[in-house]
Amino acid sequence: MNRSSLEDRIDMLERRLRRDRLFLGLCLGVAATAALVGWTSQESRFGTIRVKAIIVEDAQGRDRIVIGAPIPEPAGARIAPSTGMAIRDTNGYERFGLGLFPNGQMGMGFDAPPGKGDDRNRERINIIADPEGGANIRFLNRKTRPVGYLSLDRDDMFYVDFLDFPEGKMIQRRIGLRMDSTRAEPR
Repeated sequence: MNRSSLEDRIDMLERRLRRDRLFLGLCLGVAATAALVGWTSQESRFGTIRVKAIIVEDAQGRDRIVIGAPIPEPAGARIAPSTGMAIRDTNGYERFGLGLFPNGQMGMGFDAPPGKGDDRNRERINIIADPEGGANIRFLNRKTRPVGYLSLDRDDMFYVDFLDFPEGKMIQRRIGLRMDSTRAEPR
């Protein structure tokens, strides 16, 4: 082979190498752009979802878990509209409720099933963080009367209260670290 023929072949190989590098760079650029577009569309697809309510239904189409701001319900179902959650049994009766009320009270209630006491109020346990920073757990009997409280009062004192309602009276026994008292009032 002569020298000029060899130089021509080297020049041709160098041009091909430059062309192949340019093509490879272009391919990498297209691939990077496609990956970036795919990643950003995935991000927007899984970003923030804004809703007023979420209702989870069971296999029969019954509302079982309701979450909302406010919780969507029939009028009069709560003492005030609240932001929170309700869990309902298979018959549609609320058995658990969690709510933040407009006055700042946070409450959680556990209800008995219908027919297991006075159905005017099926609540049996309420846990409350009140707007003033206090707290209590209230226990209600099957007659919907409160029979006990665990309370943190305005003075940050913890008490256990027992209540009874014999013959038109209300008797309360309060036990705390610094006091023990009993009082009776007509009902």
